[in-house]
Amino acid sequence: MTTAPLITVQNIDAWELPRHHVFKVLGETQYPLTQVVADIASRHCPTFDAATITMRASSGGKYVSVTIEVYLETREQINNLYADFNTAPEIKLVY
Repeated sequence: MTTAPLITVQNIDAWELPRHHVFKVLGETQYPLTQVVADIASRHCPTFDAATITMRASSGGKYVSVTIEVYLETREQINNLYADFNTAPEIKLVY
């Protein structure tokens, strides 16, 4: 159960569920961003496989992009994922 505030995703009715969805998460390399993202995804998507995570450092080396694919079945999952991503201090941007 998450303690993060519920964030309502705009146009959530346009999302066709169930579906596989890719999230890109950006943060600074000083944090264990891969672990943070994997923990959040695992909490909300029971079939999430951390072995599928890919990451890419920025050209300057200050930032890292972590890409995950999750299987979404409910609108609540979507809202809770975004809520947790947005409240994690290690995460700068999610798209």
